Amino acid sequence: MTRVEQGGGHLVPFGMLLFGACSYAMTFSLNRIAITEGVPLFPFVFWQGVGAGAVALAAGLALGQRPSLKLVYLRFYFLFGFIGIALPYTLLALAAPRVPAGAVALTLTLSPILTYAFAILFRLDRVHALRVGGILLGLAGILVVLAPGASLPEPGMALWLLLAFGSPVCYAFGSVTVVFLRPAGSKPIPLTCGIAFASAILLVPVMAVADSWWLFDGTMTAGDWSLIGGGALTACFFVIGLEVIRMVGPVFFSTNGYIGPLAGMGWAALFFGEVPSPWIGLAVALLFAGLFLVNRTSRPVIRAGPGP
Repeated sequence: MTRVEQGGGHLVPFGMLLFGACSYAMTFSLNRIAITEGVPLFPFVFWQGVGAGAVALAAGLALGQRPSLKLVYLRFYFLFGFIGIALPYTLLALAAPRVPAGAVALTLTLSPILTYAFAILFRLDRVHALRVGGILLGLAGILVVLAPGASLPEPGMALWLLLAFGSPVCYAFGSVTVVFLRPAGSKPIPLTCGIAFASAILLVPVMAVADSWWLFDGTMTAGDWSLIGGGALTACFFVIGLEVIRMVGPVFFSTNGYIGPLAGMGWAALFFGEVPSPWIGLAVALLFAGLFLVNRTSRPVIRAGPGP
């Protein structure tokens, strides 16, 4: 039976979440580098899956953890390969060259709100006044950042940013449904391996139809290294995410949507010189106040998942 475990405190999962969100936030800048350096859209998503799968496979083999090829696992791999990588990464890649990397990172802020809504819908969680208040505080922090002139230098970028907001819908739905669908007794590293390779397989017919192929040519440009780095960070984030969801549930995990955007804006400032607005200080205070309220009331409901 797959279950959300309770007890033991939140210090360890919060530390994992903090590390995972801050490191994964770098991918928004790496994505922009790779796409603007000439990596085509669909091959970009394909190689993200291949890279993440290769990293997870190497880690799994080193630990004696191989991905299962049973039917229940294969269904899981392809479903979450589509929801977790193929579709959201395509949306983010479309926005990457057209919107500042820090602004794209802000799309993560929808994850806590949507995850909580999905969790209530699937009866994994209940309505808590403090948690709702925390989510509203977090939303207020994001609205401060998204105030006119705060993040988008050109009004025409709004449509592309709106497209990128489709990715947290995928992430929120996936992080909730994984509680039901994760095979019993499965480990995060081999699951990540299967999900990542499945997402790459899903992109092969898309690349064929679009006649869009791309291979590393050996020159190793900044775009190539960014693509490799993004795959490694994706593998790390998925392993951490699957484990945190198992430990304390999807709503707690979704609060990476408060940490990630701020880290993403920091990485964007480092890579591209995107200077954050002075309002960021107020946003940080609101976001972390919301994070505190959301986490202190986390009491996930145990649900069964499919057996092998």
